[in-house]
Amino acid sequence: MPATTIQTAQWELTRQDMEEIREKLGIDMIGTTTAEPFHDVVETLKMYREKGYESGFEHPVIEERIDPEALVPGARSIVAIAMAYHTEQHAELKRPKGIRGALSKYAWGLDYHHVLRDKLNALAAEIGQRIGRPIAYNTSVDTGPMVDRSVANRAGLGWFGKHCSIITEKHGSWVFLGQLVTDVAIEPSPPAPTSLCGDCDLCIRACPTGALVDPYTTDSSKCLSYITQMKGFVPEEFRTRFGTRIWGCDTCQIVCPSNKGVEAGTHEGFLPDQDLSYPDLLELLKMSNREFKRIFGKTAAAWRGLTVMKRNAIIALGNIKDKRATPILIELLKDERPEIRGTAAWALGKIGGEEARRSVEKALSSETDRQVRHEMRWVNGDHVSGGNIL
Repeated sequence: MPATTIQTAQWELTRQDMEEIREKLGIDMIGTTTAEPFHDVVETLKMYREKGYESGFEHPVIEERIDPEALVPGARSIVAIAMAYHTEQHAELKRPKGIRGALSKYAWGLDYHHVLRDKLNALAAEIGQRIGRPIAYNTSVDTGPMVDRSVANRAGLGWFGKHCSIITEKHGSWVFLGQLVTDVAIEPSPPAPTSLCGDCDLCIRACPTGALVDPYTTDSSKCLSYITQMKGFVPEEFRTRFGTRIWGCDTCQIVCPSNKGVEAGTHEGFLPDQDLSYPDLLELLKMSNREFKRIFGKTAAAWRGLTVMKRNAIIALGNIKDKRATPILIELLKDERPEIRGTAAWALGKIGGEEARRSVEKALSSETDRQVRHEMRWVNGDHVSGGNIL
């Protein structure tokens, strides 16, 4: 028997089969690895938990995060996919005139969770059809238990960047990751290098909040991508760091040399909408929940709801310091949600002016919420430069 036949007889599908499936389904990148547990990431996961670096969105059981068989009993392979989202239109898009905020580039098109889940479900169907039997499988995009970056690295898609994203040779780190765990034996791809960053530390030096505490280590509690998604009040020390961001942060990816000159994505679902990518902040503050769902509901920025987005828009207005925002911020001092009232008071303090001062002073006289009262204290001169309250 020829050597190649002996080598491939153990696989139900080969790497060539997977490449054909990739091309047929319009998946940008595909790789495979075995279903062996990811024991090498256990210490990192424990370190993140012990130091408080987790975001709170992670799966709580570490053992289940490293073992594919916890998802699919009898698992034999994991298929990792990557879809590029930084299109030529992303590169050309300009901020429109007006008082505008900014969304992270990953939220400029359709919600990637839906796009990649559709690809993974089509992938599972194609695999089952090719091998001629029902298959057991589990798919996940971003919110699943598996550590998607470790899967992508072992499946050969890319290496670990010091900014804690996977960097692919073809598309840089402008990619979404997904994985399919299955009981099908698929020939594994060669793993990617652990890292090719060398001595470059541009991302670490550029991080607006110092969230990249070490190479390959992020303190999520300081990361703007996390902070813009958290509920309640944003800690005061991070508000000026928002700039005009109202969802996510791209700084570490923008400065990364490995993202220069990479191939653009082509998936139509990720094409940007100018008004959604740079929303009019005053119009956003006037939106109802129904309008928000209609306008933003198909994007990845909608899942936290309108309250979080409005709070972020108020912070951006405080940073812009445009007095045209004063009337609507004054109205928001009457909002039923404490984080909206309090953040509006903070923003009015940043913008300044006698009208803002009188309005916050009046609101303070009847305010009962402790945190909101704290945000209003600047009217009594109890503040430091830059609008941060002592």
